[in-house]
Amino acid sequence: ISLQTTPFKQQTVQIALAPKEGMEYKYRLEKGAGMLYSWAATGELHWELHSQPDGAAQGYAEWFDTNQGKGSNGAYNATFTGIHGWWWENKSVQEVRLTLTTAGFYTESHEFRAKQPVKITPLK
Repeated sequence: ISLQTTPFKQQTVQIALAPKEGMEYKYRLEKGAGMLYSWAATGELHWELHSQPDGAAQGYAEWFDTNQGKGSNGAYNATFTGIHGWWWENKSVQEVRLTLTTAGFYTESHEFRAKQPVKITPLK
């Protein structure tokens, strides 16, 4: 059991990936916090589920799942405080759209796209 002091949150996001585009979408979780997730895409994507602990060196990450396909479902429990989520890459020549649905004890989302500032959104 992992008791939490706040209610869990829910989020569904739609993400479009242009041909040959990659991006990251992560959530801030405290150590021991959990998250359920399910995502589905209109085409094949390469993905990596990984995490970056607070205070880690630039570029450091721990990987938990690397695969190729049109979706994934699971439960994730943070082994440390930091940001936790996915890198998706569209290697095709057509746009791919994905829908990510989560429920968990996160506090904010982080969206990373090339040549754009990191978008951090507090989640209430």
